[in-house]
Amino acid sequence: MNLSDIDLKLLKIFHAVVEADGYANSQAGLNLSLSTISSHMSKLEGRLGFRLCERGRRGFALTPKGDVFYRQMLDFLGAVQLLETNAKNLRNDIMGELALGMIDNLISDPDCLLPTALSRFFQLPNYKFHLSVHVLSPHELEKGVLERRLDLGVGIFYQRKPGLEYRPLYRERDVLVCGASHPLAQVTDPHEIAQLVPGAAKVVRNFMLAQEFPFIDDHDDSIIAAVSNVEAAAMMILNGPFIGCLPLHYAQRWLETGQLVALLPDKFVRHSQISLVTRDQESPRSAILNSFLDCLERAPQSESAAAPAIGAALQ
Repeated sequence: MNLSDIDLKLLKIFHAVVEADGYANSQAGLNLSLSTISSHMSKLEGRLGFRLCERGRRGFALTPKGDVFYRQMLDFLGAVQLLETNAKNLRNDIMGELALGMIDNLISDPDCLLPTALSRFFQLPNYKFHLSVHVLSPHELEKGVLERRLDLGVGIFYQRKPGLEYRPLYRERDVLVCGASHPLAQVTDPHEIAQLVPGAAKVVRNFMLAQEFPFIDDHDDSIIAAVSNVEAAAMMILNGPFIGCLPLHYAQRWLETGQLVALLPDKFVRHSQISLVTRDQESPRSAILNSFLDCLERAPQSESAAAPAIGAALQ
């Protein structure tokens, strides 16, 4: 197949279809009719000489060859995007671009290494660069790095995906809390609280599940809600009949005003490992990415934050 301008357009349409999990779902993002998308996909398959996907009652699915081609295409589109970005940067005298992703609400953690690393990064001599920062879920961070939309991500990753390299940065201390109007907020006996916690209605972060409450099953009836970020968890705990874990640095403001109550703060002990994710064995890495990683490596960290992560336990 000889590449041409039309092929690049077809590849981007194929990418959008896969990301949306089907022709119909991709219509809004592409701003194309279903028949037009179908026509473009047929044209691409004709140029390639094999079927890329199946459509039918079972839904949308890539064929084995389509799956292999899609993964190879991601590398190609990433290289095209990098070339376009580099050309734009050269035109504007920008010598590098860095796309950083992170989970929400890290900035209030005194152990977070990012503020110090960014401060060092901004002071680098003779650098003109463009920095973009994206707040995403752990899954979106991993996906963005794999698809080269992000250069690196900082978050909580309990599953390891092939093609990615994970490096521990520091620990984040969690506290088990409930709202001031929750019945558990009125209980003063630690033994009684410990007995009531397993059965209390819980909100969990969906990328952690059992890691937040390892003494219960993922499908335990007490898990009433799952959220994708800390702010959503706080919203539900502050205003609903739930208990849940929040980062101590984030919950501190409501603990001080009495809107949140810490449950067994000396006995319920858990930390989340905050890690850096980059593409595995990427060579060569861009100079701008290496410079930022060096700034991150040099950022000082406290002894408690650097210690290995541990699970939660009712002691």
